[in-house]
Amino acid sequence: MLIDLARDMIGLFVERLEVRTTDEAGREQFLRIERARDHKARKLVKFAGVDSVEQAEGLRSRGVWLRRAQVGPLEEGRWFVQDIVGIDVYTDEGEHLGTLAEVMHMPANDVYVVRGGGGEILLPVIEQVVLAVDVPNGRMVVHLMEGLR
Repeated sequence: MLIDLARDMIGLFVERLEVRTTDEAGREQFLRIERARDHKARKLVKFAGVDSVEQAEGLRSRGVWLRRAQVGPLEEGRWFVQDIVGIDVYTDEGEHLGTLAEVMHMPANDVYVVRGGGGEILLPVIEQVVLAVDVPNGRMVVHLMEGLR
């Protein structure tokens, strides 16, 4: 089974690791990785007990989750999504735009969805836009490039 992963998460999927999967209805299933190998920008994974194509097809479109302890500390400038959703977002000129409501994972880069009194703003997660993230104080500072508002 092929798993699409964020580029920096590929190394986390290793043999014997147990992952939690969820389907669209939120039903959970725990699976242990029997074998894993790189395949282009993906990971080819064999789960214990999933021995046929039909069984693997039954896992299609499931979310795959790791416990924070399995990931370990993140490098500087990286955050867990659950730690930044809900923080206040300000421009580098001090204007409060709203709160970070959602993180969309896109092929080129993530996109932050900020909702506030002025509506919804989509911010590409690039260094020219996201200037500072202060998780303990619940604050993000961004630069609104032309066309982002």
